[in-house]
Parts: sequence; C-alpha cells; structure tokens
Amino acid sequence: MGTTFVDIGGHGFWMRDGILELWLRLLALHLEDPTLPGTVATTIRDQWLLASRGYFNGCIPVGLADAVSTSEGNALVRNAIHSLLTALQTAPPYLDKGVLNIMGFNDGEFTDDFESRRLIAVGQAFLSLLDGTITTGPDDTSFMPGSR
Repeated sequence: MGTTFVDIGGHGFWMRDGILELWLRLLALHLEDPTLPGTVATTIRDQWLLASRGYFNGCIPVGLADAVSTSEGNALVRNAIHSLLTALQTAPPYLDKGVLNIMGFNDGEFTDDFESRRLIAVGQAFLSLLDGTITTGPDDTSFMPGSR
C-alpha cells in the first residue's frame, strides 16, 4: 500500500493510504448534510467519498486546500473534524474490522480491528495543518499520523 502527502500550500505530512482512506470515508459522513446539489458541502463530500474508495494508490486526491479555500468550506471541514473526533473519543478502543469491511472500500480488506486512537491522531494532525502549525514539506517523513 502506498502513501500520500496531505498538504496545504506545500506544508503537510505523509499518510499511509489505507488510513487516509478510512479517515476520509468517516470524515465525509460527519460533514453537514447538504440541502441542495452543487453546494460546497456536496462538493467536499463527493471528493472525499471518491478519494476514500481505494482507487488512488500513492496519490489520494484529498483536495484539502480546495475544500478550505473559502470561509464556508473551512468551517464545514473543521466542524466535520470536530464531530468525528467527538465520536471517536466515545467509540470503543477498537473499530471492528467486520464493520469497516462493509463501508464500500474497493481496495484491500481490514484483517484486524482498527485502533480508534490512531484516527484521533489523524484528526489532530488535520487540525494542526489547518491552523498552520505544521510546516514540514514532502521531504520530511518523520511524522505520519495514524501510523503505529
């Protein structure tokens, strides 16, 4: 499985694709429900659902910079992250592999339960990136949120 650089303006961090796909799939479910087609929320959700599908080995099109390029998009993304983090903090310590395997991923299969704390680390990294406190570039692989 590959890795993808998640960034805004060239600053970011590397992530293993399987973890990023799981994060994006869950995050899409925590976006505010769009009321009309073609809205910012619909665009972001559609992008994340496609990106999480399992088709993009090593180059997952997260589209984070585009998603947060407007104040509305920035608020939607931050609210989704906070919503998912709240849910993960009350979730069981391990997410059941059987449930994860029915979530519509195309590539691979979860063979083990997945630790909730790893996704919490991803959420915190996404918020840090949005806040501008992550300043590393693609040449730095010292920080990979969600990895063991």
